[in-house]
Amino acid sequence: MKEKTKENVQHSRHRDTGRIAGQGMQKDTAATLLFKTNNENFAELFNRALPCEPPLSAEELQDEDIKETARIRITRGDGSISLVQYRDVVKSVKNGSSFAVFGIEHQSEIDYAMPFRVLELDFVNYARQMQVIRERHNAEWGIGKGQRHIPAGLTAGEYLGRFLKTDRLARCVTLVLYWGKEPWDGPVRLSDLFEDGPQTSHSLQLEIRLLDVCRMTDEEICSYTGELRTVFGFRKYADDKEALGNFINANREYFTDVSETAVDALAELTHSPELGKMRTQEYATPKGGIDVCRGIQGMIQDGRLEGIREGKKEGLREGIKEGIEEGKAKARKEIAFSLSAMGMSAGKIAEATGVSLTLVTEWFSGKGE
Repeated sequence: MKEKTKENVQHSRHRDTGRIAGQGMQKDTAATLLFKTNNENFAELFNRALPCEPPLSAEELQDEDIKETARIRITRGDGSISLVQYRDVVKSVKNGSSFAVFGIEHQSEIDYAMPFRVLELDFVNYARQMQVIRERHNAEWGIGKGQRHIPAGLTAGEYLGRFLKTDRLARCVTLVLYWGKEPWDGPVRLSDLFEDGPQTSHSLQLEIRLLDVCRMTDEEICSYTGELRTVFGFRKYADDKEALGNFINANREYFTDVSETAVDALAELTHSPELGKMRTQEYATPKGGIDVCRGIQGMIQDGRLEGIREGKKEGLREGIKEGIEEGKAKARKEIAFSLSAMGMSAGKIAEATGVSLTLVTEWFSGKGE
């Protein structure tokens, strides 16, 4: 047998094989910041999606480090391995003597290993808590310092496990927020990943908490009283202009003063960078938000006029159609005056805007609308 050197022993005892779990840390997305920087949004999401007693209070939420690390001993001596996880958003709350950790994981695509990912996230959190408890008991009992102080009444099981009968872990709740257009058809239980099927008995049962935003009903979306109603509704109907217009009209007060963070999230989630163009003084509100209603109206009108200048008749008709569908009578009138200023005849204007020649004539004479 090869003789171990002192150096090899030292190396083996303090070996740390590094990260074996979780995703690498990434830059915060706009959707992440929607909850990371706003406790009201975070609290309302959990209170609506996963009601609990007592409800989460925005004032009681505390930011936690998104990086969670736990060291697990795998050999005798000091041999250990580090488990590292990066969460998207994580906050904690303490209600009296109760402490809990809440995390949000954002998904724009379906992850077919999601139950395992959630298991990883929660396990590392619990492993870290166990590590803290055991290290505290080691310090209290003098273990590793050449002396031992074993409290009276301590059982052998408590001593060996470094975990008292009265010790408790803080519960960890992870919510998966899925923003994708396609319905979630991935697994929702750990047993869904098993080779012999989800009906396997005598196995760990773990079901993820998942909110499929685009499959929420209007009733569910409108149960939110903050800007999440704006974000969820806009995301759900982003690909259906008529339905989106109807939703905005029915919830207009939620679109007249939207935070810049929420607008950035909408632009990111719907892949619509033009929404970011609303972040101008023209659409700014006295409270520091953005009037999305005016912003959308302005974008539509700007698009029409640009189409006229470039002779893009198809784009013009589409813009006019959008305006008509939204009942923007004022916009039709403004377009008519713009066309007239460019030398177009009243008859052509009536044809382009889809209104009668009589109405166009009344507009120009000052009698109409």
